[in-house]
Amino acid sequence: MFTTPILVITYHRIESTHDLFTVLRQLKPQKLYVAADGGCSGDRVDYQLCLEARCVFMPEWDCEMHTLFKDSHHGKSKMFMQAIDWFFEQEQEGIILFDDTVPNIDFFYFCQQMLDVYRDDQRIGHISGSNLLKHNKKDENSYYFSAYPLVWGFATWKNRIDGLDLKMRELESIDFHTLTDHYVMKKKHAYFWARRYRILRKNQIDIWEYQYFFHLWKSGRLSIIPNVNLVENRSFQNKKRRIRRLARPLKHIMPLTLNQQVEQDAEADRYVFRRYFKKDVLTILENWFKENLLGEEKSV
Repeated sequence: MFTTPILVITYHRIESTHDLFTVLRQLKPQKLYVAADGGCSGDRVDYQLCLEARCVFMPEWDCEMHTLFKDSHHGKSKMFMQAIDWFFEQEQEGIILFDDTVPNIDFFYFCQQMLDVYRDDQRIGHISGSNLLKHNKKDENSYYFSAYPLVWGFATWKNRIDGLDLKMRELESIDFHTLTDHYVMKKKHAYFWARRYRILRKNQIDIWEYQYFFHLWKSGRLSIIPNVNLVENRSFQNKKRRIRRLARPLKHIMPLTLNQQVEQDAEADRYVFRRYFKKDVLTILENWFKENLLGEEKSV
């Protein structure tokens, strides 16, 4: 029986939700939380898909299952925040997955061990399950430390995520460049993040991913990244080719070799920034614009 609590945030992706639950069936978690967004107003097909996705979660094992099912559509960011608040009102730590992420079994045990090892180490704020590096790292450790918390399947603690604010009011009195100086080695990278921060603040764009970055940076924390990829991100299939090419095959990581030196891997971060964040941030902003202003985008 797997004892670490798991939160799944779902919407209407039936196939990948089923694949995710198939992995959970093998794992047999003791505690499972399912938060589901509602269908878009007036869209009967979307409403039906949402109901079918919820019906996937029917544990046949001894499982304490909790549900937060929404009647109306809240959108990706609002649903994430409500689900996170609900989950951490009841748990002190746990694993968070989305309905377009399908991990392997090693992902869960990796997260469980990292939650235990770094529970009292306030330098660590996030445990990722994804790896975007072109080549597997060849050092003796099983993971490295990064400024960038990849969020397609992750684990964290209540006392690390508390205070996350999509409006970023926590940063109003802070010079943003001093926030990035500790993490970003090149001035042009710092300017990139400062521009994104100003866009988010000026337009009050509730994306959540980048606000989460800034939340961790404000606290001076690093993220743990496995040296191999443990989570398949199905949403990569719908992105442009340059982003799809970053999808890495799933590999095994257990048993772990602990990394004794808590220090940012600047070389790995430069690669991930150049290959992913610099290229995908415009897509994220475009999707927000479609969902919130044009009513076209339907995402969790």
